[in-house]
Parts: sequence; C-alpha cells; structure tokens
Amino acid sequence: MTYDIAIVGGGPAGLAAALNACRRNLRTVVIGKEEFSSKLTQAHRIDNYPGLPSVTGEELARKLREHAESNGAVFVKDEIQSIYPEEDMFNLYGREHQLQAMAVILATGITLGAEIEGEADFVGRGVSYCATCDGMFFRQKPVAMVGYIREAEAEVAFLAEVCSHVYYLPLYKNPGPVDSRVTVIEGKPVAISGNGQVERFTTTAGIWEVSGVFIERAGRPAGQLIGNLAVDAEQFIVTDALQATNIPGIFAAGDCTGKPWQIARAVGQGQVAALSAAHYLDTLKKRQTV
Repeated sequence: MTYDIAIVGGGPAGLAAALNACRRNLRTVVIGKEEFSSKLTQAHRIDNYPGLPSVTGEELARKLREHAESNGAVFVKDEIQSIYPEEDMFNLYGREHQLQAMAVILATGITLGAEIEGEADFVGRGVSYCATCDGMFFRQKPVAMVGYIREAEAEVAFLAEVCSHVYYLPLYKNPGPVDSRVTVIEGKPVAISGNGQVERFTTTAGIWEVSGVFIERAGRPAGQLIGNLAVDAEQFIVTDALQATNIPGIFAAGDCTGKPWQIARAVGQGQVAALSAAHYLDTLKKRQTV
C-alpha cells in the first residue's frame, strides 16, 4: 500500500505528526522499532509538559499513541534501513517491510548509547546491528549482544538458538529473563577488538572471546537513512522553520533536529512537520493534475 505520509519514529514528535496528519485525512503510517519510545517510557516522572504535571513517561507514551491510533494512524513495527526517492514518491526499506509514501517525516530521535571503541572499525567484520539478518553467519560460534532497549531480548533468544554461546549485556532498566544458554553480563561495554575480524569484547566485567558483537539500539541516525540529507556538524538534521529538510518531501521533527531535547518542543515540531507535509502534498497533487 502507498501512504500519503510515512513517519519514521514513534516518539512524541512522530506521534504528534501522525495525529495531525490523520486529522487532515491523510493516509498515515508510523514505523518504529519499539512499541513505545524507550527514552520516554524510562522517565519515572515528567513535570515540564504543560497541563500534565507529574505524568509518567509510560503513561504519556501510551496516551500519545492511543490518540494517534484512534484517529486512524497505522503502526508498523520495523526498523527502516534506507529511504530512496523516486519521482514524487519515496521507497522505505525496513528489516521486514517495504513501504511507499509520497512524503516522509523523520522523527527518529537520538541514538541511545555512545559508539563503543572499535565498533565502527569492525562493522561487517563481526559487528552487526541485526541478529535476525546476520545471526546465521555465526552459527556455532560465540557472540555477544549489547542491548540498549528491551527489544534486544528477542534478538538474544534467536542467537541462543544458532550460536554456541551468547553473552548478553543489557543496558536498560529491569531486564527480563533470558534463555538458559545466555550468560548475562553486568557492566558497561568498553571495546571491540581483533585482528581483522572481531575476536574480543571487553567490558568493565571482563574480556570475552567472541566471533561477533551484535548491538541493538533504538534506531539508526537519521542522516544515514537517505543520501544527500543535510546534517550539521553534530549530525542533527538541518530544517527550516516549517521542519522541511533540503530534500523536497522529506521533513524532520523532534530530537533528531537538535537541542533542546524537550517533549513539548518535539510535539510542536511534529505538528508543524505534519502540516507542512500536508501542504507539500496539496501542491504535489495540484501539479500532477495540470
């Protein structure tokens, strides 16, 4: 199915954009790796969102999603890997789905977790960001998984089925039970190293001999999703006052556009991005009928 607007990210900016796009009768899909934004749900108490003093992050996340869903937003759980423009259309490729939309709003937030020393050097040589994609390459080999979000537990379960052993380092609150074949490590990641290929994973709890390290974060930096997207020196997406990027039809809102990282700012930018995308679509449809 082709949508009018595809929103990448289900945090406050993305959900505010979805709500406002749906209220303009636009076919709207929200694609997110998490059911609820982990950055938001981990907030025990929020006191600076107007009108909702002392709301918990989990409660606010649920209300935002329910509001968007009740107005017709479609939700797809996936992680978008790349976006390619065609004439008056964008193709969005996820791990499991391919979607099309006439306009895209990037609301990817910020990537949770700083890059681990050696991580970039070993991408494609033992470092992977998708266990279901690459796990079979490590069949009967020891691997490590660093999980910044709870969704990593499903990936760990898959790795336990195919790898000789899995060392799991959860970096979120209250991790759940894992397969008995998994060794849970308590500590912080320090470095990934090896001679041409991953051979060691160093943490504050010790050094582990592994053939691969899988890293599960909330999402990829938005600047990596589509070629020629303008970003600043800190890799935040550059937008104008209407949340438009340098690519016609691509808009951005929320933390991925820079500081301050405030929920109210993200919600406001999401609304502006949706209205700007709606105006873009109106202009596009008028041009197509001429």
